Amino acid sequence: MNIREVLLKAYEKLKKENIDTYQLDAQLLLSKVLVKDRLFILTNPNYNINEDILEKYTELINLRKNKMPIKYILGKSEFMGIDFYIKKGVLIPRPDTEILVEEVLSDIKTNNFKNICDVCCGSGAIGLSISKILEDVKVNCYDISNIACSVTEKNINNLSLKDRCKVYKSDLLKKCIEEDLKFDVIVSNPPYIKEKVIETLMEDVKNYEPYEALSGGEDGLDFYRKITNQSLEVLKKDGLLAFEIGYDQKYDVENILRDHGFHEITTIKDLAGKDRVVKGFK
Repeated sequence: MNIREVLLKAYEKLKKENIDTYQLDAQLLLSKVLVKDRLFILTNPNYNINEDILEKYTELINLRKNKMPIKYILGKSEFMGIDFYIKKGVLIPRPDTEILVEEVLSDIKTNNFKNICDVCCGSGAIGLSISKILEDVKVNCYDISNIACSVTEKNINNLSLKDRCKVYKSDLLKKCIEEDLKFDVIVSNPPYIKEKVIETLMEDVKNYEPYEALSGGEDGLDFYRKITNQSLEVLKKDGLLAFEIGYDQKYDVENILRDHGFHEITTIKDLAGKDRVVKGFK
């Protein structure tokens, strides 16, 4: 079979499952198994595909048909213009989270901050983006998940950041407290979805992305309370604490920071006009 025939069959299979991006997904997965770019796929419709490649492609198309996120299948996700390695077991970086990174970058530059902590780091996308963009900062990433730590480690290596970035397994900031570490900035995109809401999420999220990276407890605020409380022992005076939040959590998270003595508390909206980031200074 040639590329045209293979793609038409894949389009039909994915379209039947109501996957809106069926054409793009089918092309990207064919690019992956052929180890060719998408332009090659689109400009060589008569290129013949052997049985081994076809078998691998069919496996990937079936994963996508079953609603596995395309980025897990491809093993990569772009964030802040940087390609990150990802796999099942870590949250897929979202464009909304770039708002958090941009805000923190601005505060780092303004205050000449140097030591950054990314807690609940997942793939490391937040902390490593900061380090890649600002070459004079050091970043420690923390996560309780072994998979997250191994994925972040791989991204540190892939992005040549070993000199300035480290990843450690920790239950939130406990390791920092035990080692009496101090940071200028703590940044986090913690789990913040209410438990009862998780079942209502799209299939590709609730069936594939890690539950522990989604659930923020009964009211969605468990991790904001814990991280804010622990940050008092880890943040330097006038240090920055910055969170991504759910669209309806502005007042709750602001109040958590206020109750812990933070000042200059600000909420920033995302490009859709929804509250997305809450930050404050110790």
